[in-house]
Amino acid sequence: MPAPLRTLCEEYQHRLQRIGGVTLSEVAEARRSSAGEAERLQGLQFEAQRLRERLDQTTLLIPLYIGGRNFSSEAFAGEMQRWRDDGERVTFMIGGPDGLHPELLRMGSWSLSLGPMTFPHLLVRVLLLEQLYRAYTLMERIPYHR
Repeated sequence: MPAPLRTLCEEYQHRLQRIGGVTLSEVAEARRSSAGEAERLQGLQFEAQRLRERLDQTTLLIPLYIGGRNFSSEAFAGEMQRWRDDGERVTFMIGGPDGLHPELLRMGSWSLSLGPMTFPHLLVRVLLLEQLYRAYTLMERIPYHR
């Protein structure tokens, strides 16, 4: 990960640890940009298997997907509050450059979209961490969101 993105991820992880706690787990992608379609699909399947092996079956799985549900920051904080009140353990899953295997999308309770634009998967990590932090600050009434 490029240093500026790594620094941002670490900053938001540090902030989240102070108020709510987030664990970040990474599975290295299994594909190369020069791979053909068959190799790309095989890589997605291999990655899906590795991700399934790491999933806790009791977690509420929310894959990130461009066709998923959109929320305002306030509405997302409301979802986070509901999950916390219900005692849910939530896992967000970000795919690599080729996205997530359709099986993983079907495993999710629903999917989350950060908007209709395409973002680099490393930048999506930063955006998700920032939105998680923003949601926690809204829930705790910490002056960050404006």
